Amino acid sequence: ILMTLDQCSFDGWGVHDCGHDEDAGVVCKSVRLMEGSSIKEGRVEIFHNGSWGTVCDDYFTQPDANVVCRQMGYGTARRPVAFFGSGTGDIWLDDVNCYGSEQTLESCPHKGWGSHNCGHSEDVGVICNDITLVGGSLRSEGRVEIYQSGSWG
Repeated sequence: ILMTLDQCSFDGWGVHDCGHDEDAGVVCKSVRLMEGSSIKEGRVEIFHNGSWGTVCDDYFTQPDANVVCRQMGYGTARRPVAFFGSGTGDIWLDDVNCYGSEQTLESCPHKGWGSHNCGHSEDVGVICNDITLVGGSLRSEGRVEIYQSGSWG
């Protein structure tokens, strides 16, 4: 279930007994898509150990791409392997082997953080679908929603 912060229970806007030394911070997504022509496509980058890095395309298939797209909130992937240019910095994951039911890419089996045998010319990308199914008992059923202008409906 996805919620926005203002849907959580709280005492009210501006009602607090805190100072700025108690400010909270969050990282909302540990995966992002870079260099695509829309927010639903791009090179897969994952946040680990304080920095963003790329994912190698070795053995990267449809279930892996579907996990990335679901984690981003876009349903499934239209294309599992696409090239959106070479990244820089760390290559965090290689030999990713999702079953397809995982909630996050980092929970899929992989070679180990930072363990790889590839270069940035093998950075994987995905193209996510604009359509998803919501509220069904199975992933193959539910209400059809379309992503348009930054929201699902």
